[in-house]
Amino acid sequence: MAAEVKEIQYENYGRCVQISNGLIDLVVTIEVGPRIVRFGFVNEENVLYNDLERKLVNHNPSIAERYGKNAAFYCYGGHRVWISPERMPESYYPDNDPVVYGILPDGVSFTPARQKKNEIQLGFEIILGEGATDVMILHTAKNQSKENQTLALCAITMLNGGGTELIPQNRENTPDNLILPNRLLSYWPYTDLHDNRISLSNKFITIRHDPKIAEPLKIGCNNLLGWAAYSNHGYTLVKRFVHNAKAAYPDFGCSYETYVCGDYVEMQTLSPLYNMEPGEGIRHVENLALYKTDGDVPTEEDDIDEYIANLK
Repeated sequence: MAAEVKEIQYENYGRCVQISNGLIDLVVTIEVGPRIVRFGFVNEENVLYNDLERKLVNHNPSIAERYGKNAAFYCYGGHRVWISPERMPESYYPDNDPVVYGILPDGVSFTPARQKKNEIQLGFEIILGEGATDVMILHTAKNQSKENQTLALCAITMLNGGGTELIPQNRENTPDNLILPNRLLSYWPYTDLHDNRISLSNKFITIRHDPKIAEPLKIGCNNLLGWAAYSNHGYTLVKRFVHNAKAAYPDFGCSYETYVCGDYVEMQTLSPLYNMEPGEGIRHVENLALYKTDGDVPTEEDDIDEYIANLK
C-alpha cells in the first residue's frame, strides 16, 4: 500500500505525524523538534529511544546568553538533524517550537523555525515507498545569514540500550597500492580505551551496550563502506550513507560516530564540511533499513560477515 500520513497524539509529545506503508511506521513530532520518535514494524516494538522523562536537557549560561534566559535544549530522543562540528551553544539550539510539515508526492517534509542567532534553517524529508521496510531521510540546511558559514550535517539516531553495534573497518588498499593509512579512529576525551564494551578487529568495530555501565564513550571513524548496524531485541537497524573519500569531514575526518551511555546508543552519520555562501543549502541523505533477526550478534569476524549478508 502507498504510505498513509495522519496526525496522532503520541506518548507525551503531543501532536505528531504518523507515516505508514502497512509494514513499517514512523512518528514525527510537530509541536517541537522535529524528531522521529518512533520507527518500527507496524504494531511491534519501537527501536528508537525516547526520553519521556525529559532527563536529557542542556541549560547553561552560554545557551541562556545566546538564546534567552529560559532557553534549554532537549534531546527528546529518536532521530534528529544537527550541525557539526559540535559547538556550544550553536549546536544546542532550543528547538522547542512548532514544526511545519508538508505532504509531498513521495513523502513528507518537516521544517522547524529558522534558528535565530545561528541564521540556519534545518529540516528533513522522509520518503517511504510501498512495500518497503526501509526509509530514506533527506536532511537539509540553508544558510540564512549574510556571511559564509562552514559546517556539516549530522544525522543522529538514538536507540534503545541493550544491543550490539557493528561498524565496518575499511580493508581496501590505498591508490596504486601505496603503503599509506586507510582508516582512522577519533576518540573523545571521556572515552576509556580499556572500555570492555569496545572490541576492535580487522573487519569490524563492535560495541556491546551494557545498561549497568553509565560512563559515556564516543568514537568516530572514516566509514568508507558507508554503513553501520545495531541489533537489539530481535531487530537490526542498518544505517546507510555515502562517504566521499575526496571530501573533508569534521572531527579529524569522521563520517561516522557513535555515542554510548547507560541508557542508549547514538548512531551518527556526517556529511562533508561545506562552505555555504548566503542563501546556499546543503543536504545529507541516509537510508534506514529495519530487519527482523534471531539470536545474538556473533563475535567472530567471518560469522559477523555472514550475519550481515543474511539480513533480509
